[in-house]
Amino acid sequence: MADRYTSQIALVLDARLDDVGEVVRAAVDAGDLDRAAPVRGEGALAQEVNWGGRMQKGVVRQLSEDGEVLLRTETYLGSDGYELGMQRQAQLLQALSRQLRGRVTGLRDLSARCARDLAWMNRVAIGAVESADAIAVASQGEGTWWVHTHGAARFDVPDLELYGLIAGDVPAAEAALRHVHEQLLASGITQDLSLPDGTPIYLVPVLEAWRHVSLDWPGVGRAGQNRGPGLDGPRATLSVLHQPRLGRYRKDLDGVLSALRTA
Repeated sequence: MADRYTSQIALVLDARLDDVGEVVRAAVDAGDLDRAAPVRGEGALAQEVNWGGRMQKGVVRQLSEDGEVLLRTETYLGSDGYELGMQRQAQLLQALSRQLRGRVTGLRDLSARCARDLAWMNRVAIGAVESADAIAVASQGEGTWWVHTHGAARFDVPDLELYGLIAGDVPAAEAALRHVHEQLLASGITQDLSLPDGTPIYLVPVLEAWRHVSLDWPGVGRAGQNRGPGLDGPRATLSVLHQPRLGRYRKDLDGVLSALRTA
């Protein structure tokens, strides 16, 4: 299971810890964690933990990234769904933060690639979880725009992208990706999907979609290059679903943009 610790959320610390084990053992003694053991070969940097009366494990690991000291929690959420999964990981973060009073300066959801705060952690830890807590939507561009998501892959569904947008399309595109993600989170990748206006759509893997779009659009890159960090997981774009011809669907990526503009 360790190779499936796909959800990574970190506490940002004011300075490095001498020993991650000391913090973890204090959380065990306080009753917030069930048990812990060092990760083999990582010395004082990482501990494997159980919490919440579950056999499922996670890892607490110290590292530095972008000039910040992070105490990163790593776990797998796919079997729990986004509400329980995010709640459980927030409870793990909360258990650690109780032993680090005054030393936590913020939170970073590394899977969703966004910053959070302690109020977010405390709200999610009591189960007040929304889909936006699990999946972040971002947009980039100048003239031509790209809307994309981060965080979905930890729930065993792909992150989503739309290309070739104008600035006026961005709000509708963001709403469309949130809408499709809610369907994916509720029922998985095999169900029927639609845009907010009811237009049936299906998912196209991004590499397959690139044969049908301009390669100089933001977010596309060339032959998979220059995509940037955080874009190497399972990702898909949207195509309108028409009746198949000769058993195959044609890629109608422009049809999605047209539907957004007329909704």
